[in-house]
Amino acid sequence: MIKILVTGAGGQLGLEFAALVKDYPQFEFHFYTRHDLDILDEKALGIIADEINPDYVVNCAAYTAVDKAEVEKSLCYNINTHACRSLCNVFGDRNTKIVHYSTDYVYHTCLGRPLDEDCPTEPKSEYAKSKLEGEYILRNSQIPALIIRTSWVFSSFGSNFVKTMLRLSESKDQISVVYDQIGTPTFTYDLAIATLSIIEKTHAAEGGLKLFNDVYNYSNEGVTSWYDFATFIMKMNDKKTKVLPITSDQYPTLAKRPVWSLLSKEKIKNNFAIDIPHWHDALDRCFKQMNTSGSN
Repeated sequence: MIKILVTGAGGQLGLEFAALVKDYPQFEFHFYTRHDLDILDEKALGIIADEINPDYVVNCAAYTAVDKAEVEKSLCYNINTHACRSLCNVFGDRNTKIVHYSTDYVYHTCLGRPLDEDCPTEPKSEYAKSKLEGEYILRNSQIPALIIRTSWVFSSFGSNFVKTMLRLSESKDQISVVYDQIGTPTFTYDLAIATLSIIEKTHAAEGGLKLFNDVYNYSNEGVTSWYDFATFIMKMNDKKTKVLPITSDQYPTLAKRPVWSLLSKEKIKNNFAIDIPHWHDALDRCFKQMNTSGSN
């Protein structure tokens, strides 16, 4: 069996992996939330590494409070940057590979076309800078690391834009959402499935490690704005709340958001034969998952 250690198991993506365990008997999963394990504590991390001896570490631990990161810089960098160094220090001399998730925020450039992995990185916020520095640490280590840059993450678990819109629809007649930030939502279920597919193919294929040890973009297919995303959420749930389009200037935030987050997925699709669903389909499946679990 392929042994996988999942850190940050209490977050959206970590919970998605936990929900998939029964569908992947070929994997032996070990889940650790931030309460179970402080991945900055190299001694504690080393003890677990000795006990499990994982083939892969899937690092779902992340600080994602983008605006709070502007004032909670130390906490943000501890989780997004320094934890990557801890992982490298502990697993550097072991036969372990790392999967790490980064963000569209590292690009922060508008080229008018889908952003590929070779586009320049120009992070503007502390959150974005901390994520890119975490990437650098992994890239400069000797550990094989799959880095996946993703965008606009939503799921049936935890807090996210989809759940916020549904919550607001219960108490608001109208809400304002920016229309001048363009990108594509990412359903954690699809991201988790893609990750496990890549791990399985890497483990089985001769020479698969070379493809694994790289940076990839992943989001669902399609193009939208936050305004259109919100409008579609309301429509799919027969909500009467009116969504009003506004500009980013009309909704100031502590952290600067990228106006262009449309990611090219050609590299990950070509290298790993990944089939990526459209975000409309993904959102529909998310709502069905929420209705089944009662998490909405």
